[in-house]
Amino acid sequence: MKSFTKGLETETQLLVAIGAAVASGCIPCLESITGMARAENIDEKKMRAAAIIGQFVKDQPAGHMKAKSDELLGTHLQSASNQVECPAESKKTPAAPNEDSNDAGRACNCS
Repeated sequence: MKSFTKGLETETQLLVAIGAAVASGCIPCLESITGMARAENIDEKKMRAAAIIGQFVKDQPAGHMKAKSDELLGTHLQSASNQVECPAESKKTPAAPNEDSNDAGRACNCS
């Protein structure tokens, strides 16, 4: 593979690209870049480390937003990895008009 820039060697560029693909959630990018990295015989451990870093970078803003929402709105948001179904498609019965909608159908048993 030809380097995209003269400042970084091919291996570094591909490892950065793997992390960026994971962070951006681009599956076609990840598939393509992983193929290029393997063609360049880049170590699998390095590629896994790049993906882990990309996922960390992706998750941080979501975690901070969850914490801020919980603080400002009194929500008890769960990360997507802890949810079994989409909240918008929940089969739980909606709260009756006179019930406190914050407590109705709460499955997490938090506060």
